[in-house]
Amino acid sequence: MRKIVVLFVVLAALAAGAGSVSAHFQTFWPDSPNGYGKLGQQVSWQYFWGHPYEMVIFDAQRPGVYAVTPQGEKEKVSVEPAEMQDPATGLARKTFTFTYTPESLGDTWLVVEAPAVAIEEEDEAVQDYVKQCLHVMAEVGWDTRLGLPIELVPLTRPYGLEAGFVFKARAYLDGKPLAGATVEIEKFNGFHVDEQTLPEDQFGEEDVPMITRVAKTDVNGYVSYTLDEPGWWMVSVSAESGSVTVDGRRFPRLLRGGVWVHVEEPFSPQR
Repeated sequence: MRKIVVLFVVLAALAAGAGSVSAHFQTFWPDSPNGYGKLGQQVSWQYFWGHPYEMVIFDAQRPGVYAVTPQGEKEKVSVEPAEMQDPATGLARKTFTFTYTPESLGDTWLVVEAPAVAIEEEDEAVQDYVKQCLHVMAEVGWDTRLGLPIELVPLTRPYGLEAGFVFKARAYLDGKPLAGATVEIEKFNGFHVDEQTLPEDQFGEEDVPMITRVAKTDVNGYVSYTLDEPGWWMVSVSAESGSVTVDGRRFPRLLRGGVWVHVEEPFSPQR
């Protein structure tokens, strides 16, 4: 009986702890509302490290940022330090601003390669390779494979989607299809969602599966998911990959390949 009670206490503690862990993502969005651009017109992105669903912001390290044109050429992106107030704490956090001027028709990919960051509560460090499509008039390059260490390559065009459309992609790790991998899907709300208004389960706990949704890649690395609300969505695949030292401590490393996808309000022509 004592063993059963102890086991129950441990499981209850684990369940309570699981409800308090939110997903951290490299979050960035352009001044263009849907990721469209024009030739010769500068686009700016705001960037922070934190929880996109709740808009909780932590200090960010300077990431590596570049653009890949429809012709496959790598181009420089301006990265400037910035500051945003974390609405959860009121503290000023280190963030960054990216600026880039497209000079090619087609779909240019903005790529963010972030340094490894320790997630203490999960006893691991994540290292992200995240991309977002800048669409400039011509539909050329949105399905390009960039050759990142871990990557989601869209098979559904990542723009011009309406709420309720299915997004499909293929995951790669070191150039090979990644089977059986976890894919996290999370919406960026763009405003602070405090603890009192987060979704709850029937036990009064934070309903984490409603915040960070999860799918799996199939045996060939494909994944599909319905994006059911307008706005920006993070779709991120992950794979364990050795270990990495962060601030003098060794952590198991989780590689993640993310893509930001924009979903529009449903459109109906008027008579």
